[in-house]
Amino acid sequence: MSFSEEIRSKVLLAACGGDTVKLFDVNIDSGDPCVLSHKPAPGLNVNCVKWNHTNLVIASTGDDKKISLWQKNGQNMGNLSVSKEFILAINFGNKGSRYLCSGGSERVVKIWDLPKKCCIKKLSGHTDAITGVVYNFKDEHLASISLKGDIIIHNVSSGSRASELKDPNRQVLKVLDYFRFSRRLLVTGGDNGSLHLWDTTGRHPKVSWLK
Repeated sequence: MSFSEEIRSKVLLAACGGDTVKLFDVNIDSGDPCVLSHKPAPGLNVNCVKWNHTNLVIASTGDDKKISLWQKNGQNMGNLSVSKEFILAINFGNKGSRYLCSGGSERVVKIWDLPKKCCIKKLSGHTDAITGVVYNFKDEHLASISLKGDIIIHNVSSGSRASELKDPNRQVLKVLDYFRFSRRLLVTGGDNGSLHLWDTTGRHPKVSWLK
């Protein structure tokens, strides 16, 4: 999974594979575009990497059962221990970097207070491993997806489930993202190659791109 950052005229792309996170300068046309190679836990797979809202801090997580925070120069900013869970997905809020959400093998979405380095809220409802988590642009709702093809929209403030959706083909869902300027538009994609655009107040996709 990869993510981009723009600072002045420089655009960086973060990608993870194996036990390594790499940052690439996409403006470099020749030579090695990799500007940083970082191994949060050598020998253990990295499952997800995300920029914070200022594009200055990167969070990564994987089979080391930790969430690592570090700066784009590779400087370590500390870890969050997630006990026995394999984390498959993380995401920062859009309004600030104090809170980070995660999901994985425990089938529970967790919201972390980064300054306090502790989990402050757990959102239940999934019956299989969670593979994606994302806040909407107002940080009022949090969407999560699972290996079973379930999509749950959580109310961040109350912890209740605002909506529960299912992929039409029950495909294993792997990716999701909210529209940047909408509270309700969400896109999901999974293993059979299909993408679906949802209005989360409805029960069925608004638009689908099949395989």
